[in-house]
Amino acid sequence: MEIKGTAMKIKDLTFERIENYDPFNLRANKHGMVTEWVARNSWGNAVAFGNTRAQCVTDARRYVASQNRRVSIEST
Repeated sequence: MEIKGTAMKIKDLTFERIENYDPFNLRANKHGMVTEWVARNSWGNAVAFGNTRAQCVTDARRYVASQNRRVSIEST
């Protein structure tokens, strides 16, 4: 859990792969499954998304940077 006033790090997030059945999606595999990646914070809220893990990590880095900017502004 994040303590107020401390900087968030990428390792504070958990990454998970979610698979959905959507045979009409262009990214669906031969069985009709579509994979998406989600990063969750310590409360379990989804905060970053991506079609691939690399896209999700990139989005998570943006989220962490914005949270750290917010914390630094609030602490001043």
